[in-house]
Amino acid sequence: MVIEIGARLAAGQIGFLIQHALGIDVWAALLDVALGRPAALAPSARGYAAVRFVTSPHTGRLTSLYGFPRRGPGVPFVRWRAAIGGLVREPGANGHRLGSFVVTGLDAVEVEERADALLRRVRIHVEPAPENTGQVRPASTSAIAL
Repeated sequence: MVIEIGARLAAGQIGFLIQHALGIDVWAALLDVALGRPAALAPSARGYAAVRFVTSPHTGRLTSLYGFPRRGPGVPFVRWRAAIGGLVREPGANGHRLGSFVVTGLDAVEVEERADALLRRVRIHVEPAPENTGQVRPASTSAIAL
């Protein structure tokens, strides 16, 4: 039984990008390596994947969200981590990202352009933070299935 291992992937949704572009289960590969087994690293797909992150323009209370993509063909992964009414922060660390999504396809340029177009559709409104942010409920860090 493995309880904890030191192996980890890089941040920035790298594991999801590799999984959706190349068909490699990098989490299973990490476990295989930790257990001394050969890791399955041969690609089963030959695609491309891009990730986009939604961040707040400033610290404050998130009051609305529109246009965030839903999971579906060409968008295999979406995660929204902030709660409407919760405190959000301008980007300064990975944990300040409000959400992310992965776009996939067979052409690198098309994947990048589609990811950028989807990101441009996202609209958030953040009210400026009050003087005493201790009175504001922090945004949730749990994922919401969209």
